[in-house]
Amino acid sequence: MPSIVIFLIRFVFGAIIGSFLNVVGLRYRSGLTLGGRSACASCARTLKWYELVPIWSYFALRGRCSTCKVRISWLYPGMEILTGLIFATVLPGYWPAFAIYVVIFIYDLRHKIIPDSLVYASIGYALVVRLLFFHSSLADWLAGPVLFALFALGWLLSRGRALGFGDAKLALSIGLLLGASMGLSAIVLSFWIGTAITLPVMFFSMFFSQKKLTMKSEIPFAPFIILGAWGSLLFHLDLFHLTSF
Repeated sequence: MPSIVIFLIRFVFGAIIGSFLNVVGLRYRSGLTLGGRSACASCARTLKWYELVPIWSYFALRGRCSTCKVRISWLYPGMEILTGLIFATVLPGYWPAFAIYVVIFIYDLRHKIIPDSLVYASIGYALVVRLLFFHSSLADWLAGPVLFALFALGWLLSRGRALGFGDAKLALSIGLLLGASMGLSAIVLSFWIGTAITLPVMFFSMFFSQKKLTMKSEIPFAPFIILGAWGSLLFHLDLFHLTSF
């Protein structure tokens, strides 16, 4: 089967999973169950099946509810596209971990906090994968604890203003899952991504938004860590040349 066909099949499957992860991330700890029909968050109208097709429905509806015309959050197609791309570009063994990471991505973006239950689940999965499926060096086993310690130190010294303690636990999960070379590279990449996204958004908000974003604003960092992890895994990054260590 041609590689482009495999890519498309995995992308579509990932987008469908991403649609479900949207529901999990948006309903998690909200008092709502994962069952029942989806409805517009504004007018509460039950959505038709053709309004729930991943990615396509958002653009077909031009980003608005067909009844009340309220704008639909970009998170819906954004997370479907992201999950589709992740599933299409990484090995299936990583899919469960990144499914959890996508839910963390959504939740942290909306609430600026990482739920313990989600990050602990990702740590547990990373441990199982490293134990059963990888021939790991000492550096690979130490990557998670070292990243955790660095982030925890940043959280302690900044008194939680620069980094959250949830970020430290997420870094532990990333280090265990990706090992030394890709894990450490993922964190460096996450800071690069964070800077590349935050500075333009901050500049834009100064002139075009009523809600100003400044250096003192609370910015969720988990999305950048997760994007960094995906990028590091995708390109097999080894910024510190630790492969042979």
